[in-house]
Parts: sequence; structure tokens; C-alpha cells
Amino acid sequence: MEPQVEQDEGLDQFPPQTIQDVEGLTWLGHIEDRFEFCGHDFTIRTLKADEELAAALLAKEFGSTIGEAKAWAWANICLALVAIDGEENFCPPIGPDRGANAKAKFKWVTSRWYWPVGEYVFARYADLVQRQATAIKAVSDLSSRSLNTSMSSSDFLTALGLSPEGDQTLSNSDFSDT
Repeated sequence: MEPQVEQDEGLDQFPPQTIQDVEGLTWLGHIEDRFEFCGHDFTIRTLKADEELAAALLAKEFGSTIGEAKAWAWANICLALVAIDGEENFCPPIGPDRGANAKAKFKWVTSRWYWPVGEYVFARYADLVQRQATAIKAVSDLSSRSLNTSMSSSDFLTALGLSPEGDQTLSNSDFSDT
């Protein structure tokens, strides 16, 4: 499934390349996973920051209770679900209020599923978040390396063990392994 870009109203004032770069940042960390469990097909994705905060609000009601950890897991599950058995509209939005929709999805999932299903889907979601962290670190490492893609000729000579100030001549034997 392709991510749908929701373009910010003010974003169209930027040059096209800037818009592409900003949209790229928007999807940095977006990962989906599709898997089967007990004869059903699930598609989940990583959550955006506002969805993570909505999950915290959903679980808040169960804070300081024995169900707090499960409420946190259920909240993440319901917001991470993209499709069940290919149906993206498994819990249709009840209106434009995202908080109300999050509550509706939470209620839909928790009133229909037993914990073993939730536990399995949450474990898959936790794996997805780990993959997200690994991928972002790899992109970050690549970005920091790309800042230093070339070295000056004096750095090149120093790396070869030669003095940049010297009057030295390189021969083929300087580059051989033998």
C-alpha cells in the first residue's frame, strides 16, 4: 500500500524540490508489515507521533491498574492496524474527530478480540518498531557519511603515508600489495 501524502496548506509556497524533501521527512520511519495469523490477514504500520500520543491517552484510563500494560498494547494495535483480511474500512471513521476515531477503533478491537490475538499482533508491531529504529539509524549513518564524501589531495597523500609538502613521486609499486 502506498502512503498517501497529506500536503500542508503552506507547503505549496516552497520550491518543488523543497516540497519533495519535506514530504520525504514526513515518511521517514513509515514501515508496513503484512502477515497471516490464525487464518486472517493483517496489515499494520508504524505510528506517527500524534498517533503515539493518542495511544497514550487511550491507555491513560487504565493507568495504575493491572490492565495498564495491556491497554497500552491494545491502543498501539488499534492505531497501527491498516487492514484486516484486506478490509481497510474494518472500523469506519465516525467523523472528522481523530480522537473519537481512535476511541472507536480501541473499542472495536478490544470488544471483539481476545488477548492471545492482541499479544501476537502487538509482538509483530514491536518488531516493526525495531525495524523502524534500525532503518532510521542506517539512514542517519548514511547521511552523516555522505557529508564527508571526498578528501583533499593532501589528505589523500597523508592517507598513503606520504607528505603533501615533500617532493615525492609515486610509482606503481606504491599501490601494490606485495
